[in-house]
Amino acid sequence: MKDVMISARIPEDLSQQITLLAQALKRNRTWVIEEAIRGYIATERQFLDAVEEGLQDVKAGRVVPHETVVQDLNDLLEAYRDDKP
Repeated sequence: MKDVMISARIPEDLSQQITLLAQALKRNRTWVIEEAIRGYIATERQFLDAVEEGLQDVKAGRVVPHETVVQDLNDLLEAYRDDKP
């Protein structure tokens, strides 16, 4: 895959943190930045996929009424309180 050059302005303290992390990992700054971007993109993609899955569940009627969720949570909290000494 071909590399491309990008540029971005970041706060000086973030730049220093990148440098320190690169030194600690014995890697270069580019590697640290690439890993950070890859991790961010993966996390955001996972979130967007989960939202889409939830929307599909709503469309298909695979939902639990809010009142049921609240009651179940209250039952769990009550059971937890009863078990505490």
